[in-house]
Amino acid sequence: MSKEGKLIERIDPKPTIRKNAENAHDWEYVEEAKYLYDLAVLFKNRFLDPILHTDRGRLPDPVISFDNLRNRRTLATYTLHRNAQGLLDEITFNTAHYQDEDGKRVWIWGRWAQLETLLHEQVHLWQENFGKHKHKPGRVAHDKEFIEKCESLGLHPMPVVGCHIAVADGVFAGLMEELGILRPDDVPRESEEKPAKKDWFRPVKEKGTSTLKKWVCPECGLAVRMGIKDDPKLIHQPCSEKKGEHVFLIKDDGVPQTIYKAKT
Repeated sequence: MSKEGKLIERIDPKPTIRKNAENAHDWEYVEEAKYLYDLAVLFKNRFLDPILHTDRGRLPDPVISFDNLRNRRTLATYTLHRNAQGLLDEITFNTAHYQDEDGKRVWIWGRWAQLETLLHEQVHLWQENFGKHKHKPGRVAHDKEFIEKCESLGLHPMPVVGCHIAVADGVFAGLMEELGILRPDDVPRESEEKPAKKDWFRPVKEKGTSTLKKWVCPECGLAVRMGIKDDPKLIHQPCSEKKGEHVFLIKDDGVPQTIYKAKT
């Protein structure tokens, strides 16, 4: 019931949107849409919302989209707000990472990497619906709660940045084995050159004019920029009081922090 006393009619357009995508036979991404919608439901039932709760509804299914995101460093995105059509829970795959094979559009990094990407974006969806720390403007999207949820599923994203620093294992790898999807020997690369460290999905830094360095609180994601190269040893007082120990800001420099070590 609205404030004006009118009955609010709730309509879920997602089943119709999915049906349209799966029956758009003249659309180059129709097969991809079918596959990813099926796997999104499997991930929800297996990992993200496997138990029926009487005090809340189930995790929403995503709207799967495909678009050129004009940034090759981005594999996919989760839209935190309503999209241009007024829809929530949109996951968009970057078409820059597709190529034509035998008349079909194929994800260039392979199914394993593609499904890691899908589950990563669905964890954002899970956090926005059931997490304790929903994303807020000015706060990092890959905070402690997000990282811990991903790690529990076998994904290894880097704090703050979000790029994966190792091939997934754990329950995700177990499901991939069930599906007959082979684990890659290494992470996707843009070239044949091997970097010193494994850095799956690590974005390539672009040249800029700013000399400010970004420092973030590893607990709550509070971010500040300062023209300081060395560690200023700044303490975030609210999080320190909450934890009962000093919580220092860490540099967001693309280097994995020891507080979130990836599994080996």
